Amino acid sequence: MPMVDQIRERRWPITVAALSGLLVVLVVVGETGGGQSPDDAVRADARRVHCLSAKQRPMLVETAIRLDEAAPGSTETAFWPGPTRRGAEPTTLDQWSRDSGEAFSRTCQPLAALTGAKALQDPAPKPPLWQRIATNPVFTLVLGALLTLATTSLTARNARRQLLADQLNTAAAGYLKAADGVRRARLRGKAPDENAFEESRVELWSAILRVPLPAARNRALLARLETAHQTLKEGDFRDEGAVERLRELSTEIADAVRRDGAEAGAPVAAGTRTPGGGR
Repeated sequence: MPMVDQIRERRWPITVAALSGLLVVLVVVGETGGGQSPDDAVRADARRVHCLSAKQRPMLVETAIRLDEAAPGSTETAFWPGPTRRGAEPTTLDQWSRDSGEAFSRTCQPLAALTGAKALQDPAPKPPLWQRIATNPVFTLVLGALLTLATTSLTARNARRQLLADQLNTAAAGYLKAADGVRRARLRGKAPDENAFEESRVELWSAILRVPLPAARNRALLARLETAHQTLKEGDFRDEGAVERLRELSTEIADAVRRDGAEAGAPVAAGTRTPGGGR
């Protein structure tokens, strides 16, 4: 099965790409997930202790009034949440800090920043997500591995294609030489080495099959080879045009490798005829 063969031949690149993708997903999840840090909870508790300390309680009330979180005239024991007393019932500062956590945090944070230690302040905002991912060591490692894999694969592919092209050119040159040898032998009335001629044809046929060309071009080249071979074999080898057609075949083969050569190792299209003419 061609698809199974392709997967088997590319199992290592596929495995590396899959693992790299998994690592990238883990990096993204690690940078975006996790919820609230334990340090954030510690800082929030420390700010609460600081703001509700005996020394800071009057300033906390004053800050709440200035931020419209408490009505003017509020005190620690008579605290009116909101900007006015209208429609509100007084409470205590401690009860307000428990009932209105968001308003208390909004009031306590600037007070802690002005009167507390630096440890009570929130850290600087994180860089954008793309920047955190780009500087993550795992991401850079994965990116380097992918670039190395791509470069290695491309180098191996080009080397393989060059090797197949060289083999094809060598086989074509050998076939032309054998054909010319048979032609010259017959012209001189000598016994030609037709076995070598047939072997060179089979070798050229095999070289064409090894190059993973598109199916249509592959069949066209093999059909042209058979036609040229039969012309030489059945004729008297005096036809210079037959040899010229072989040279044209060699040129066409080389051009096909340069323009249409696919990745090395791809399966040959089904239905290709064998050197003997069968399937």
